[in-house]
Amino acid sequence: MKKPVVAWVELSACSGCSISFLDNYKDMFSILDKLDLQYCTLLTDNRVIPKKIDLTIIEGGCAITDEHIQLVRCLRDRSSVIVAMGACAETGGVLNYAEGNQMPMPELDAFLPIHTLIEVDYAIPGCPPAPEAILKFLEAYLSKNTRYLAPYKSIIGKSEGKIRDIVKMGLCVSCGICGATCPTNAISFVEGKPVIRDEYCILCGECYFQCPRSFFCDVKAINLTSKKNTKPSAIGEYIEAYAMRTTNHAIKKAAQTGGAVTSIFAYGLDNKLLDGVLVSRNSENNIWMGEPIIITSSEDLLQTAGTRYSVSPILSPLKTAITSYGLTKLGVVGLPCQHEALKKLCDYPLGIRHVSSKIALRIGLFCTSNFRYNAFIKMLEEVGGIRPEDVNKVDIGVGNFNIYSVTGEVIHIPLKVVHNYEQESCKICPDFTSEFADISVGSIGSSDKWSTVIVRTEQGKTIIDGAIEEGYLQSKDLDEKSLSLIEDIALKKNKKGNKYVKIRNEYGLLVPFC
Repeated sequence: MKKPVVAWVELSACSGCSISFLDNYKDMFSILDKLDLQYCTLLTDNRVIPKKIDLTIIEGGCAITDEHIQLVRCLRDRSSVIVAMGACAETGGVLNYAEGNQMPMPELDAFLPIHTLIEVDYAIPGCPPAPEAILKFLEAYLSKNTRYLAPYKSIIGKSEGKIRDIVKMGLCVSCGICGATCPTNAISFVEGKPVIRDEYCILCGECYFQCPRSFFCDVKAINLTSKKNTKPSAIGEYIEAYAMRTTNHAIKKAAQTGGAVTSIFAYGLDNKLLDGVLVSRNSENNIWMGEPIIITSSEDLLQTAGTRYSVSPILSPLKTAITSYGLTKLGVVGLPCQHEALKKLCDYPLGIRHVSSKIALRIGLFCTSNFRYNAFIKMLEEVGGIRPEDVNKVDIGVGNFNIYSVTGEVIHIPLKVVHNYEQESCKICPDFTSEFADISVGSIGSSDKWSTVIVRTEQGKTIIDGAIEEGYLQSKDLDEKSLSLIEDIALKKNKKGNKYVKIRNEYGLLVPFC
């Protein structure tokens, strides 16, 4: 079989993208063996660009000179496929800040993204894109996996929009992935929403590309492992479903319902199956506001027990956990949208290297909707008639949002009223039970002080079986009536999500689902 002819051309660039590709170590030689790489300044002796090229990868921005402009036009004429590799080629990147004397050649003071001069087939943002992101792209190109490649086509010319465009369009879910992937720490969070410091931003495009609400093609195509031994259902594929509760009295006292999540993580940390977990705790400054935290010992888990019904950018410390903490067996708990973000990061790993191999356990929470902090407080006061500091606990039951006061009073707010206060992005979400997780946990379907636990993958089953065997959890099978109830709610949320997707389409608003 004839190998595709490939040229890797550098314009105004630092060679960072080329070096990132070379950083694939053993996999690099396997992929190079499938390509006829005829031109690449770092890898070949040939200094003549081929006249007929199947795939041209352009790294760097185009200086506004006759030489560069004629070169990219020539490459377009000779190439079947053109790829803008990295931020400089896709958005101009750091070259946007080059003004004459800052450059080794000060006469070159203006640089353009490649798509402004020629038609580009694919764009890969990042400064630089992570090694495995480049590898995955080349593998998809070789296998003609157009579905996987589609986002790299649709992103062309959009990466400069940055994450604030997602916020403006009412799509931000406050997952925190934009902050985790930002290479310059330009993104911070205020009450869960990302805020960009433009003086730090290098227009790498990673925040927009990695966001689960810029695009997400795998909604409801749920499976992290093989389909062996799983049951298809309205709540996604799963292996087993239980009602569970913790055996630890301290966890039981602090837990939202059965304390399953805290006990699962405690078992994992105690038995070295996990070396850290990403969880949320109550903010010290604002009651009922959650904030992410990295926990590395089961003794510290107690402070994170319970549920916070306001958005928390749980994934924002992900890079810190992997790089600064050096964690290689990380557990993560999050809402369905946050697991969508993690799934997307593993599929398109532009911003964090080797993240897939370092996520050892994903625990997803049931979620009908979530709230911005101020909207949540407003709902408590306006509809519930109670001050936030007088609330002991909140949870969601069948048809109602339940508020438990410190005096023992229980206030019920119908969910149809609650939906008026939910964040806009929740309206289009089709996932109730966190179908991309290894284990899904919620309160609906089980009796008081018990948690519903859905085991989806073999990885999750191993953890659950061990936690039961060593006495961290008590369990009983979930009956068919309870499962039917959960499936009914899941179908209703999916139907609602589809309804609002249609509405957004009618208004011409961005919809992330392909």
